[in-house]
Amino acid sequence: MRLIQKSVMFRLWCVVIVLCLTVAGLQAQELKCQLTVNAQKIAGVDPSVFTTMQTALNEYMNTKAWTTDVFSPEERIECSISIQIVSQAAQDVYNATITVQSSRPVFNSSYNSPMFNFLDKDCQITYVQNQSIDFSPTAYNSNLSSILGFYAYMIIGLDYESFSKGGGTKYFNIAEQIMNLVPTSAPDAKGWRPFDGNRNRYWLINNIQASKYDTFRKALWDYHFAGMDNFYDKPTLARANIMNALDKLQQISRDNPNGILIAVFFQAKSDELVGVFSGADASEKTKAVNYLRSIDPTNSTKYDKLLKN
Repeated sequence: MRLIQKSVMFRLWCVVIVLCLTVAGLQAQELKCQLTVNAQKIAGVDPSVFTTMQTALNEYMNTKAWTTDVFSPEERIECSISIQIVSQAAQDVYNATITVQSSRPVFNSSYNSPMFNFLDKDCQITYVQNQSIDFSPTAYNSNLSSILGFYAYMIIGLDYESFSKGGGTKYFNIAEQIMNLVPTSAPDAKGWRPFDGNRNRYWLINNIQASKYDTFRKALWDYHFAGMDNFYDKPTLARANIMNALDKLQQISRDNPNGILIAVFFQAKSDELVGVFSGADASEKTKAVNYLRSIDPTNSTKYDKLLKN
């Protein structure tokens, strides 16, 4: 009898352990990030340093649990980060540009809609080969881990915002907290401060958090959840909702010319918008092109092609 009881208890413990491991595995790894480091312009530094850096940063982005939410492997947010090492400022200190991109799946399709496409020109990072990458959202450890943590939460916040109005707020709050912890007097603080230009990390999180840009966040939901996610079976409704998003974006553009959020949105979306309205009727195409020319004049030539098809 005791042997049977022990056998049953052992099996129960095995089940509990398996379930715990499964849940733990699901909770981690929100990001499916492809991170590359390009240091071809740098001479006099052992190339293995940058190979090691790339491996360490990929592990940092892909194995860390950024949230407490449950993610299955197929739900991980696809993104890429490209670090271009421009010059060496000092021993183990490098000036770099970082390109961050992310996308989100469209319901009932194999298509991923681009969400975020941002070039960060103001990065100075320190990396000592084989040194661990330490990060905490409540404490400053290094500029490198703060920059990558900041973009991890921007990516997650934008993704959540596209599925639920206000869904990204807590992740934008964490990104803002990361920024506020950076010592602004440090030599590598460029890009975290308001006087470092108008297209940097400071203005990115400042604008997405500002109440005057609430309409922008509503437009994200109109565009993705009400728009793109309906494209498979209700393309007419999808385009109408995307047009509603463009109407909101036009209002923002008029009130805040040269705003960073509008620029970042169309950096990601201009090609997709051409595809969205390529199947529309003539009057809808004309309406869409008028919106797009007004909001995103840089890509007018691209949008004008819609009227020729």
